Amino acid sequence: MSSRIHFPTSLAILVGLLLGLAGFAVIALLKPAAIPFQQVMAENLKETPYDSAIRVQEAFRLISAEVMPSVVEVTVHTKGVVEPLKDRAHPWNEFFQDPSQPDNTPKYYQSQGLGAGVIIERNKNTYYVITNAHVVGASEEITITLHDESTMKAVLVGKDERKDLALLSFTHESVDLPVIRLGDSDRLYVGDWVLAFGSPYGYKQSVSSGIVSALGRRDAPHENINDFIQTDASINQGNSGGPLVNIQGQMVGVNTFITTPNSGSIGLGFAIPVNNIRNSFRQLIDVGEVHYAWLGVSLGVYGIESAESLGYEVGEGVLVYQVFDGSPGDMAGMRPGDLILTLDGKPTGDENQLIYKIGDKTPGERAVFGISRLGEPITLSALMGIRGDEEVIRTMHGQAYPGFVAAPLIPELRVSMNIPESITGVLVAEVYPRTFAQSIDLRPGDLIAAIDGKAITNLATMYRALGDTRNRPASWLVYRDGEPVNIHKKPGVSQ
Repeated sequence: MSSRIHFPTSLAILVGLLLGLAGFAVIALLKPAAIPFQQVMAENLKETPYDSAIRVQEAFRLISAEVMPSVVEVTVHTKGVVEPLKDRAHPWNEFFQDPSQPDNTPKYYQSQGLGAGVIIERNKNTYYVITNAHVVGASEEITITLHDESTMKAVLVGKDERKDLALLSFTHESVDLPVIRLGDSDRLYVGDWVLAFGSPYGYKQSVSSGIVSALGRRDAPHENINDFIQTDASINQGNSGGPLVNIQGQMVGVNTFITTPNSGSIGLGFAIPVNNIRNSFRQLIDVGEVHYAWLGVSLGVYGIESAESLGYEVGEGVLVYQVFDGSPGDMAGMRPGDLILTLDGKPTGDENQLIYKIGDKTPGERAVFGISRLGEPITLSALMGIRGDEEVIRTMHGQAYPGFVAAPLIPELRVSMNIPESITGVLVAEVYPRTFAQSIDLRPGDLIAAIDGKAITNLATMYRALGDTRNRPASWLVYRDGEPVNIHKKPGVSQ
């Protein structure tokens, strides 16, 4: 009888003991002080703090492996003649100069330059390499060094000096050399990862990383018309012409120049956006030279005082200051004082952006301009011409109409020039030589008070009068040194 009672009691005690141990274990596991804080945080994370960095590192490895075989080293050789030595009288010259060589003998020299380039296209066994024009310079011989250290002669296909671009070509028996993939530089944002490839100081197949520091930078050396990507990726001598690549391994720019006080990189590198080079290298491949479209107008911005005098908003568009006689802009009906708002339905941006967009049009192509003519909206269609070289453009300056730059008569100028309140007009700030303005003896400092008998009260009335009287005789009333002067424009005088 007693044994039957003892069995359930023992079982209960055993079960209770097991439950107690389990509960203690659970409490111990859940007790915060039992596990260091850092360990708890690490266990709660789905990945370690290093995983994202490792992924970026893997991306850099993959990009470098893909891009490096398409990057080439560009070596240029130049020969020339220097002036005969004129300092033979210096006492140390005899130690460094061949005494058997006369002083008046020309001295020949050879120099070597170094840069980078990237294979951008191929046609069978012909490969095309884009680089900077300043890398090629006036070289007589160009050598390409490939990723596998093989070298070969390259041919200069052509240059685009305005964008500092040059296209080279070489032939190779292999049709498997990689061509770099092109990205879309318009999709870049400040802060994006980028990698710069090249041969800095001769260190071949080098790559550096950084971010896009800024976009749309200007004021490049040698009157380069590009805007630029600014990056802190290390760029040095020898990187010029190499590709700037995004995190997807696509070329988004061509490394071009740096800003530095000591010739080394300080994190201020600049690259030509890849979208800026597409038209140039396509023309160079197809026809061997680059033709820019030409509108034949002088464009610029205007300040607050001029905006009020014109009736425009500041930054509303790009102002037409001059129109060249017989130019596509002239034939389309553009006038000085017109404000260009759109090009082919898209906003113009600032004057540099509009000049760039106009130049990138195809000569012979029609461009549609949305214009505000002193408040009146109009649309003009211009058949784009071909832009000549700089010398041709300079010879055309005499064809600019009206040939002068006017400024509003602000109170400060009225006081400094002692102009009475009863006299209104606009001031002549500058007169261009051999133009219409010079032909009628208009001078800087003149105050234009009336044209064709109509009072000039601001820039708007002046531009309206210029448009109305361009092709017919008209009289001008100007004040010169406080005295009224009547100017008569002769029939047919327009330049």
